Amino acid sequence: MSNIPQQQVPHQPPPVNKPRPNANAVPTISYQPTDLTITPELYEKVSNLNEYKKLKEAEKKLDLLIARKALDFQAIQQKYIHPYEYRPSTGTLRIFIYNTCENQPWQKQLAQQRGLPPADPTSSESSWTLRIEGRFISDNPKEQEQLNESFKFSSFLSAISVDLIPNEDYPNLQESQSHLIEWRDDGGLNANKNPASVSFDGLDIKRNGIFNIKSKIALLVKSYSNKLKLSEEMSRFVGKQECTQQELLYIIWQYVLFKGLLKKGAAYLSVPAVETTTLPNPVNEKEFMDDDLTLVETDEILSDLLKVDSFKFSDLYTLIQPHFVPREPIIIDYEVDTRKSTTLGNVVLDLPVELPVNLSKAQKELLEVNKTAFENLAKADSTIQQLNQRISLAIIALHNANMREKFYKELGEDPVKFVENWLETQSETLKALKSDEGYDEELVRRAKYYEDNEDLIKEKIDLMLASSRF
Repeated sequence: MSNIPQQQVPHQPPPVNKPRPNANAVPTISYQPTDLTITPELYEKVSNLNEYKKLKEAEKKLDLLIARKALDFQAIQQKYIHPYEYRPSTGTLRIFIYNTCENQPWQKQLAQQRGLPPADPTSSESSWTLRIEGRFISDNPKEQEQLNESFKFSSFLSAISVDLIPNEDYPNLQESQSHLIEWRDDGGLNANKNPASVSFDGLDIKRNGIFNIKSKIALLVKSYSNKLKLSEEMSRFVGKQECTQQELLYIIWQYVLFKGLLKKGAAYLSVPAVETTTLPNPVNEKEFMDDDLTLVETDEILSDLLKVDSFKFSDLYTLIQPHFVPREPIIIDYEVDTRKSTTLGNVVLDLPVELPVNLSKAQKELLEVNKTAFENLAKADSTIQQLNQRISLAIIALHNANMREKFYKELGEDPVKFVENWLETQSETLKALKSDEGYDEELVRRAKYYEDNEDLIKEKIDLMLASSRF
């Protein structure tokens, strides 16, 4: 009885010693599905295995949750990759308007009283300088210094216009056309340049004279967003003064659905399953338009806005264009006072502005967030893999213990019958391993033998391959 093996262990080739790249590294173990599955009979023998069943059920729920979160994560990534989804930096553009004077009579008299030289000894004419300047104040104090270096005052403006209103004290301004000063941002030439290299922090307008003069200053603030200003009628309908074209189309679509203005709205709810050959073929344009499922019959509100009684949604983009109006400049009335010279700013104006979206910076931040998330996932995966290996080894040990228990149980109940059954099942395997089939050579060579014993031959070939006999 001592020569009877306890387990069926297939013959394996001798191991080959190979150098290990890292002796401290945890080897990667590949398991069969049966090594991770516990048979039902073991649940009856070991009561604590019910905890493992609960663990597997919780793992299934966790895998489902992870899959859903992964899809949500991909959707969020796709959304934030779009440039319009990046939230731009915001702040305040503080504008200062003031004037200084040179060689004015009161300045010359004050210099003589104090024994000081004139401000500009090379020029004896009295003059004044109107200055318009500004600086950006970020809502994020950490970015203030960097933004001041990158963006000048004119970076936030599309145009500046200064109109010096002629009067009887300046009769020559109207004739020389020097009363109108304009600056426009040439976005085409400087579109790809650094704003700091093409912008300025202030605009100076210098003229000769000793009298006050009124001026009208127009500032057109640049918009980096795709929002457009709406007409008064559309602003009351939408509830805001600016929006994108896509937003306006969506609002009108929601209004049409809410009011039920689709002429054939029931067609969206009940679509008959019919062949296309049975559909009516309109013979003229009116019938074709009546069959259009996107045809909308306007109510009083939409009729006043769009100036039509009905429209197709393919024409809605054209109908809303008249409601987008150009941005209006900021108009400032300022009087140049030649009786004082100051740089403190007689007029100070704060305007809320947005910075252009820095795609490279935003994508870099998104990349860093993703990198941190993937590193955390990698650490968690490594821990889970180690736990899986420990669980798998425990299940294998449990299966081996169960096989030994069954072996000794059957052997103890009827040793003679168990040995006879075991010898009978292993006889064919032993013959194949010894290459001693015990069959007549002439019989084995016949084709009929291979047809009748195809399954047996395949089994023997697999055994021979496993034992490295080929």
